[in-house]
Amino acid sequence: MACAVQPLSCPIRFLCIHRYAPGVRKGGTSPYELQWLGKRGKPVKTKRLIPAERAHAIARKLQGTLGVTVSVL
Repeated sequence: MACAVQPLSCPIRFLCIHRYAPGVRKGGTSPYELQWLGKRGKPVKTKRLIPAERAHAIARKLQGTLGVTVSVL
């Protein structure tokens, strides 16, 4: 029997945030600063693989912050 909710296909993910300058509208052509986050939600210099559940939990915390777009890859 198939379950209603599909399990995560990838148990580990990358988490990054796109920071836009104040007063700039978010969009595809707007300049932004890319910042990678680690397991504790702190910025790191390079991409780090983190558990998918943790990545989504951190993304939910950062959701709605002005001038920021959160991506879980």
